[in-house]
Amino acid sequence: MAKSVIVTARPCRARLVVLSSDDHYVQRMSALLNGNNHFHIEHLGSSNSLLTHLSKHSVDIIITQINAELMDGLMLPCWIAELNTSGRLQRVPHIVWTVQTNSTLGTSSLIAGNEHGWRTTLNGVSSTALASHARLAGAAGIQVEIVTEGQPDQVLQVLERLASIEHPLPHRDQPERVEQLLSEDDVVSVMATGEGLRVVLQPQYDLASRRVVGAEALVRWQHPRHGDVPPSLLIPMVNRLGLDLLLFSYIEKTVIEILGHLDRLGIDIPIAINASAHTLCASGLATRLAHKMHRAGLPTGRLKIELTEEMAADNELALSASITALRAKGFPVSLDDFGAGAATLALLSRMPFDEMKIDGALVRAVGQSPQSSEIIAGIVSLARLFNINLVTEGIEDIASLELLSRLGCKTGQGFALSRPMERNDFLNLITQ
Repeated sequence: MAKSVIVTARPCRARLVVLSSDDHYVQRMSALLNGNNHFHIEHLGSSNSLLTHLSKHSVDIIITQINAELMDGLMLPCWIAELNTSGRLQRVPHIVWTVQTNSTLGTSSLIAGNEHGWRTTLNGVSSTALASHARLAGAAGIQVEIVTEGQPDQVLQVLERLASIEHPLPHRDQPERVEQLLSEDDVVSVMATGEGLRVVLQPQYDLASRRVVGAEALVRWQHPRHGDVPPSLLIPMVNRLGLDLLLFSYIEKTVIEILGHLDRLGIDIPIAINASAHTLCASGLATRLAHKMHRAGLPTGRLKIELTEEMAADNELALSASITALRAKGFPVSLDDFGAGAATLALLSRMPFDEMKIDGALVRAVGQSPQSSEIIAGIVSLARLFNINLVTEGIEDIASLELLSRLGCKTGQGFALSRPMERNDFLNLITQ
């Protein structure tokens, strides 16, 4: 329920909501605006109460704090866009993110600039990722500003400027329908029971030393009547039925158990889990994963998340928030299938990834023409430019492996190195 804090008796020009469960933060914001006649201030302590409030009342500005432990602010533009798309929003509010820092960096330079790098942080969140997310919100029609609490004059100037700004509603695109490829009853049943599902692991190797440096977890389904069901049939159906998070949870549980076993053996290698854009945008995913890893006594850096699904442009805002939240918790995030579908240079330039994986189709073409080798060499240079790791997947023969190594690819996976392995076989390989 909304708790109102009126700071002026005069008629207000703009309705401002302070979103925070931290009473000290609310007091600081109220003290900052005390005596200012531009605003009527309300305090809401949770995202749920805010969303209910926005569907019933007009709000001009929402101000909230940003740090690695509080991810509601990152998700706020996504929730506003969803409310607007569903027709439940009274007015598209502007958003102000506040950070506690002694930096003298101006708001406009933070949002516009790239010179700080993904590794520079504000309250534990990458400054450039934060600025990129703000730009994506702006592209969706939601004005976002980033200010520092240590500059009260700047905060007031930004709030007063936003109080007079109107902007159009975000663009609405219709999601594409995925064709039904499997029996819905069969897929729902296997997701509910787990019967016939298992996780296999494909090792990733250092191409120079042939040492295992990681692995990718893959799901397999042994259907009681039809035998092995290809993932290319299972995964699209799971996504269409909205069961992707359930499948992700099943794989994540198994992978954490394997990582725990490796940890007890003193082996420190990451294992990657594939996830669709929809899965990554599940509410509280980063926090839930971090809790499970901490409970297992494992560093979050050992669980890698790979983005695999093609996505529409209007999902980029939510995806940007989710990736930033995962990275703030210490999870590496990889862009799978670079060079295919949504895994484009434009997406890579807009999102903060730790790694990218070259699409298998590009890898299989290497050596067939000078152009194919030049493309791979260009991707290697691109990875160096973005200062992110590069994994080459789909290596199917020794000749390609040697050529890829000469082109600068350092890590790879594929049938030429190892096929996906059952859990015990993988553990035996690692321990040997």
